Order: sequence, then structure tokens, then C-alpha cells
Amino acid sequence: MSLQLWMQEKIGNGKKIAILGVGSELRADDAAGMYLIALLSSSLQDEPVLLIGGSTAPENFTGVIKDYSPDVLLIVDAAHMDATPGEIRILDTKNIGGLSFSTHMLPLPVMLNYLHMEVGCEIVCIGIQPHSIELGYDMCEEVKSGIEKLSDMITLILQRK
Repeated sequence: MSLQLWMQEKIGNGKKIAILGVGSELRADDAAGMYLIALLSSSLQDEPVLLIGGSTAPENFTGVIKDYSPDVLLIVDAAHMDATPGEIRILDTKNIGGLSFSTHMLPLPVMLNYLHMEVGCEIVCIGIQPHSIELGYDMCEEVKSGIEKLSDMITLILQRK
């Protein structure tokens, strides 16, 4: 199944959606999740979706997510997956501990367990392979392009009524 069809099934059909972008805007491709939120904030202004720029402390937004009570929570972050820079994959939340995510205050698996118990929504983690997460560099073109394609896909799905 293609990524677009899979996403349509997960977030389409009038589901209540929250999207949490994660990562440091100071660390090159680690800013991917935050870049997605910036793009979606422009394209989904009139859509009923909760967009959260979680930066390096996404756990600070668990209360907001719980209050919103989404059907589906998408979490987007740079993830080292031994893939080509810019490649996007849906990640198995049960095996997320084995993947190298950007540095966060609270380990992502702990936050996922908390949200699953407290909110009860479906949680979908989307990883994008970074080229570099070095401090002080800009996002590479491959990652930027991958996030722009993901943004276009999400926008198209959520704007269908």
C-alpha cells in the first residue's frame, strides 16, 4: 500500500486529527517536524486540526493533546532509519525504542505510552531520515523536499470533506 493510501485511511474520513512536530530548529534536519508544522499552519488554516510545534520537549504538550482528544495523533520527527536522506516511513510504535530519534527531554517511548493510556487515540509516528543533525546547519534539500511532499499529502487528505 502506498504512503498516500495508508495516510488517507488513517487520517481521512472526518477523523479528529492532531499533528505533533518534533525536533530542534537549530540542528539541521532535526527541524523536519517543526518545518512540517510551519507548512501545515499555512495550508490548513481553515481545517479543524490541532497543529503543535513540540520542538525538543514534546512532552510539554501532552495536556493540550489530552484536552483536544483526537482520534489520531501523528508525530513527525527525524529518525535514523538507515535510509536515504528525505525518505519518509511510518514507524512501528512498538519498536520505536530501537530507532535513534532526535534528542528530547523525555524518551519518546515513555511519552507514547502515557498518551496511549491517557488519551486512548491511535498514535502514528512518521520518521524522516536526516542527512545531518549537526548544530548550526540548515536543513538539507532532500529532507526539505520530503517534508514538503508530506505536507502536500496531509493537506490534500484533510481538505477532502
